[in-house]
Amino acid sequence: MRRLLAWLLLALGLTCGVAGALVLTVFAPADRIDVTRTGDDPGVAIVSAPGLLDLSGSDVRLGASGGKDVFLAVARADDVTAWLADAAHTEVTGVGGDLDDPTAVAATSGTGAATDPRSADIWLASASGTDSARLTWSTAADRDYADAGGVVVFAATDGTSAAPQRVSFSWAAEGRAAENPSGVPLVIAGCVLVLLGAIGALLRPRTTRPGARRRA
Repeated sequence: MRRLLAWLLLALGLTCGVAGALVLTVFAPADRIDVTRTGDDPGVAIVSAPGLLDLSGSDVRLGASGGKDVFLAVARADDVTAWLADAAHTEVTGVGGDLDDPTAVAATSGTGAATDPRSADIWLASASGTDSARLTWSTAADRDYADAGGVVVFAATDGTSAAPQRVSFSWAAEGRAAENPSGVPLVIAGCVLVLLGAIGALLRPRTTRPGARRRA
């Protein structure tokens, strides 16, 4: 009976250990939170809501594509609001869905066109390209612009043509988004069970010698 229990402990321990290892590796949360806003009618610009760039991590990787002569920039929220005025634009207001498949939450407002963004001097950082543009922004600097409503991302083309169809955000996963609390306990429990099972399997059961039984 003790041998059977030992083998059961070994099997259970190995199962827990393998499950914990899989949770920590194969099924571990993604290293980054990647969100893409895609749409056919974004207006003449796409902007993010104040505070969105600070979602997670110390920096955010930005990208824009699906347009001609793409312009991608970061600026103070108040400056972008004043520059856009009543121009038709899409605002990415947040991130929805779950961590495995996050989605961009957006709303469109305004009418009309704007001027060429390359002629403005409000950009804190910018990048441009024929078909796409990429930019990395350190969110540590955002606190310096809190009095201007924070910092937002801005994507457009020439201010009159449609904005890029795709704007992407990528944050390093931190905090709850990067945690997988069940993995380590499973591995520890597996190791303990395997150890107990191995001890039980190696110990020999006590036997009573025939002579001793007769004397008793």
